[in-house]
Amino acid sequence: MGKTERKLRRADRPEGAGPTPGSPQAQELQIRVSCKGRKADDVLDDLSRGLADAGARNLDPLIVLNDLGLLEDSITTLIKGLSRLLVGYPRTVTFWEASGFTEAFLTVMDAQRHPGTGK
Repeated sequence: MGKTERKLRRADRPEGAGPTPGSPQAQELQIRVSCKGRKADDVLDDLSRGLADAGARNLDPLIVLNDLGLLEDSITTLIKGLSRLLVGYPRTVTFWEASGFTEAFLTVMDAQRHPGTGK
């Protein structure tokens, strides 16, 4: 599985990530991917496997991108590839990463879905 880690302990979950997996209300599978020193295709391979695993378990994926700013590739390439992975994905996908790149991308995507409304 490369440098992807699946952490299910509460201490490893980003703040606000919902209930601890394994609890009766658990509805998310945390998919942690280290981007440091990696190419976008390698990260996308890990994300694809994680999304498939979450789908098979009937859980919403919580994608945690570690060290996104240290990706040894274009962040745009990664985000475009991620967009392709998510088209038609049947579950809610949540992202968490500290650099702000993902938030900027999601803001632009949301603005394109609701042109002229600001919503």
